[in-house]
Amino acid sequence: MTATDLAAPTTGSRKIRRLGIGILLFILLYTGLWFFAANRIESRLATYLSQGSAARTVECTDMDIRGFPFRIGLFCDKVRVDDTARGASATFGALRSAAQVYRPGHAVIELDGPAEVRFSPGISFSADWDLLHASLQATLSGFDRTSLTYDTLAGTAVLPALEEDAIPGDTHRLAFTADHGELHLRQNGDDLDAAASIDGFDTKIDGGPSLLPALNASADLTFVGRAALMNAGGLQPGALHGAKGEMRALTLDLGNGMVTTASGPFSVDDQGLISGEFSVTMKNIEGWRQNLIKAFTDKDGTAMINNIANMLTALADGKNEATVKLNVRDGVAFLAFFPIGVLPQL
Repeated sequence: MTATDLAAPTTGSRKIRRLGIGILLFILLYTGLWFFAANRIESRLATYLSQGSAARTVECTDMDIRGFPFRIGLFCDKVRVDDTARGASATFGALRSAAQVYRPGHAVIELDGPAEVRFSPGISFSADWDLLHASLQATLSGFDRTSLTYDTLAGTAVLPALEEDAIPGDTHRLAFTADHGELHLRQNGDDLDAAASIDGFDTKIDGGPSLLPALNASADLTFVGRAALMNAGGLQPGALHGAKGEMRALTLDLGNGMVTTASGPFSVDDQGLISGEFSVTMKNIEGWRQNLIKAFTDKDGTAMINNIANMLTALADGKNEATVKLNVRDGVAFLAFFPIGVLPQL
């Protein structure tokens, strides 16, 4: 056996040892960096939440950073938000979040119920769900896109009574359920795209029957030049004042052929009042009439519904389906020259 034969395995073993040492050092370095980052994130979040502000505080009970080795995320047993400036407070169940270490800008969040939300004076909401899931994609300047989905939502809303003969302090209890819902927001150049849907939405007032058959609804729209709202962290009061946009599709479906769709451009003034011109198609006009009369039983509401249904039927030459132009001026919707409703301020 030559000297070369003796040296060969020694050199090979040395390379294997070096590779093993290199892997071990990498694991130790990676582990140290992960726990260092987790500690920094937890301490900064704790400082941020504890400082809060005079108007708004956020509490994350039993906060912890988990996910080693390949993920990193925030976990809380309970979340609470108080906004004294708006007289609002909210509590939620456990929060879980996770982002891949190699893709920290894409986070997935799950939030448990029940939720309790209160507004002054005298307005409150409570809700629970089987699953509430959110996805966030962030850039250095803010969020690029975000999505929210939920399954089997059920809750109640306590609202002040608005009837003319209502006594101060009177309330109505609105129960609501939904099988599934989604909300998607994304930056599209300088514009903000938004899409939302809800399936099987049902409402009842004060323990009574359902106001309408279960509703499936969806909306797809764009706000021109408002992509920066994603970077600002979301919609604030008045954020859409002065905006313009396009409603590509709005669909309301009550089943049994009762489908209404709308599309068209719109604008929002400095007071949050909407103006626009929309192409509206209503199918099964008579079905809509009968169901809306059951929901709005007062004399004025019934008369208004009958008048609108009669106008639509007349414009459609007696057919049970009509396509009309709906003009909205400063928050008031007009069919032909007749006002038919008021849209809420944004």
